[in-house]
Amino acid sequence: MWDRRGISLATKLKVYQAVVLTTLMCASETWTVYRRHARQLNHFHMTCLRRLLRIWWQDKVPDTEVLLRTNLPSVYILLMKAQTRWAGHVVRMPEHRIPKQLLYGELSQGKRSCGGQKKRYKDTLKASLKSMDIDPTFWEILAQDRSTWRILINQDCQISESRRTRAQEKQALCKARVANAVTMVPTRVCPTCGRTFHARIGLISHLRTHRGQPTTR
Repeated sequence: MWDRRGISLATKLKVYQAVVLTTLMCASETWTVYRRHARQLNHFHMTCLRRLLRIWWQDKVPDTEVLLRTNLPSVYILLMKAQTRWAGHVVRMPEHRIPKQLLYGELSQGKRSCGGQKKRYKDTLKASLKSMDIDPTFWEILAQDRSTWRILINQDCQISESRRTRAQEKQALCKARVANAVTMVPTRVCPTCGRTFHARIGLISHLRTHRGQPTTR
């Protein structure tokens, strides 16, 4: 279906969100996600979007540009949004519900093993809250109000979108600087060998190779 030219891009994106992306992120609100897992999921997500847009690796189009063209967030944002919304739903549950008992429960016996510990759901949730600029010590109070909690989550998505836009603008500015540096005429000349340089630091580093040698007039 992705290769058929008779179907519009908007229709393909809707099918992708309804079928592929929903299956990929099924039950993601309860996952204990490691960084390598999120990276693999995001790689699959970006590969599908690039195939929908017919963008190949030779085109050298960054991921930020692909997400802007499709108007879709990355997997990292989807994971944070799903987990924080589910955590707020668990906080608002009554005390006898099993999900809330598991979230706040602790073992009465046993001890931690030596070395690094396995990642817990609480660790993933804490990392998501920090990425959303929400204090992990007061998030339960904010989550008591459903509307307030959803507003905070949506605001974080907008902040992430703005960060992505700023990153893209910074990348374009760096490319423009490189292009200007290539076309710029060198103005700094070595007095010993006559070699030209664009930057002053390049000339200073080159002059160290001529220490002790007489300069030409």
